[in-house]
Amino acid sequence: MNPWEEISLSDYENHMSLDSVKQLQTLNEMMKMQFETYPVKTAMVFGVAGGNGLEHINQKKYEKIYGIDINEEYLAAVKQRYSYLEDTLECCRIDLNEESYILPESELVIANIFIEYVGYERFKKGILKSKAKYVSCIIQKNTDEETWVSNSPYIHAFDGLDAVHHQMEEKKLTQEMEDIGYGLLKIDNNPLPNGKRLVRLDYGNKQF
Repeated sequence: MNPWEEISLSDYENHMSLDSVKQLQTLNEMMKMQFETYPVKTAMVFGVAGGNGLEHINQKKYEKIYGIDINEEYLAAVKQRYSYLEDTLECCRIDLNEESYILPESELVIANIFIEYVGYERFKKGILKSKAKYVSCIIQKNTDEETWVSNSPYIHAFDGLDAVHHQMEEKKLTQEMEDIGYGLLKIDNNPLPNGKRLVRLDYGNKQF
């Protein structure tokens, strides 16, 4: 079982929203811009979790949003919290770590603190399957590689993630995306209270 299937949504969101961590709030603000930046009608969110940021979806702009996650509890919460999105939002349990899976096509893929848990190769495979025109990623940059999970009362809920965590680097990610035909469009840094940073990197498919 993937360790993400064993982490409760309450532990995850309580940890991420602590004042000393503040990732949930920062990601929410950044996702607003991710949804607004590009002229697309469809988007897919890899690692949608509890749906943080989905309130920024403009239903006049978007015809379809896909929420992708491995955890059924998370997807159930998304469906309940954003039931007003009705037919616009479709939640799918898909594991990019599996050898074969069917993925919807989408003009925009959003992947926030997600690539860290599948690695470059499986992420690239997912992007190619989505046939996305644009990819907007947010990766976490740490003060040191040993403490990539911020200290909090919930820290032990994440103990199992060591087995699947990959440290991300901007230059390496950009090279990997170049290898599958995606060029860097923008990069944006957002500091966090504990010295970490969230780095947004956007890529465009050179075929379009």
